[in-house]
Amino acid sequence: MCIHLIYNISVVRVYLYIDISNGNRVEKWAKDSTQGVQVGNSCRGCTGVWLDQDKNVYISDHKRHCIYKWSPLTNISTTVAGDLDMSGPREDHLTGPRGIMIGQITDAVYIADVGNHRIQKWPKNSLEGVTVAGSSDGTSGSDSSSLNSPHGLFVDEETKIVYVADTSNHRIVRWQHGETEGDTIAGGNGMGKASNQLHDPFDLSFDNNGNLFVSDSNNHRVQFFNLIDNRPCHAPSPSTSPSTTTSTTTISANSSIHK
Repeated sequence: MCIHLIYNISVVRVYLYIDISNGNRVEKWAKDSTQGVQVGNSCRGCTGVWLDQDKNVYISDHKRHCIYKWSPLTNISTTVAGDLDMSGPREDHLTGPRGIMIGQITDAVYIADVGNHRIQKWPKNSLEGVTVAGSSDGTSGSDSSSLNSPHGLFVDEETKIVYVADTSNHRIVRWQHGETEGDTIAGGNGMGKASNQLHDPFDLSFDNNGNLFVSDSNNHRVQFFNLIDNRPCHAPSPSTSPSTTTSTTTISANSSIHK
């Protein structure tokens, strides 16, 4: 079976939940299975998937500008963020959302609102979102107060720090809670393939040691950044605004590691 344009994968024990953009659906794959099972309704542009603690599946539909929640208990999909087929920079709208994350503590939906160049936090049962990174008016930029087409994100709920794959600025940005500017922790040295550069990073993740992994999409690689302070999930002192030094490793598709 051939699967095209997989944008996002969530793993829960022995199951894979795969977001298939060309097929306009999300599929659940059991371990050792040769075929997946569709979950939820079809969508026009599935580009993000996340599971909460109750196994509800959240799906971002960038073509219909909204986030769906599918319940395995009721087999019903509901819109939990955005206004179906309505785009724009208003607080109750999204434009081309992609990466999503569901908070384990608050059940808030965090959204990479790509077309509005911001990260939105959509509290549970809310009718509108709050901008937690980027410009709330939907404008793009390359300075420290702006984002440009961010595709991926990670939120540390304890510190409320937001980490952003700032795709068209070719960098990973750390945004402290309540701040109007972020600081670059990876990339940010222009578009390129050098070890200190990225080219359209799509997503990011941390391991248990706080090491950063970046999906460096147009360099066709995954980049590993060993953060020197090794504390990506702990806010620095409010009186400081450190620039993080990194060492970099490229991980190729065959699992070999190149430094």
